[in-house]
Amino acid sequence: MGQRHVRKMLREMAGGQPVEVEQVATLRSLALMAAVAEQFGYAYTDTRQRHRSGPQLFFVPDPRPQARERAERNRLQYPNASTGGALPPVPADVLDLFKARISYDLEGWNDDKQRTWLLYVVLTVLCAILGVRLGLGEASPTAAAAVAAVAWAALMSVTLFLVSIRRRRRAKFAAILEAAGFTQTTEQSGRERYLPLTSPNHPLRSWRPGPSRGPA
Repeated sequence: MGQRHVRKMLREMAGGQPVEVEQVATLRSLALMAAVAEQFGYAYTDTRQRHRSGPQLFFVPDPRPQARERAERNRLQYPNASTGGALPPVPADVLDLFKARISYDLEGWNDDKQRTWLLYVVLTVLCAILGVRLGLGEASPTAAAAVAAVAWAALMSVTLFLVSIRRRRRAKFAAILEAAGFTQTTEQSGRERYLPLTSPNHPLRSWRPGPSRGPA
């Protein structure tokens, strides 16, 4: 499955235009596509979460001389990569780094404090409605309030636990990216990312997302 998507991506990249990839299920497949794209003159720019079709990867041509030279070398060495021939090998550390980049980008779509607080409010309202409905039924007001309080406490505990897991995951990815020389940056929306901004000519400096194909 991963190689099939990789070959399709390479065929799209033959036109030299920005490429978007969707409907790739596993993190390893996403990282493999990003690593191979880099070998053929493209730079990974972002991953967006689309609830129906899964993650959406963005790539743009990398104009830097070293990227052009690497792409030409790999085209000569792997001329049939897009049609079923051999693909360049991807070192495990490169694959792990792309996994961290993509995971951090994906987590960034969900690390919205406003969304978290909205979830807390929704859970509170739902538990309040539960208490009212029980109170209007056969349960006594005291019993209804107790059930609603227990449900609220349980749901909030689970939510806080999941939020803490997500934050620990992001911290782990951040440590990997910082160790690899990536720089943290904050988008206008408040979303945090790690970008390879060591080069002033890196395509990520000028890349901007297209119109409204962001997270659904």
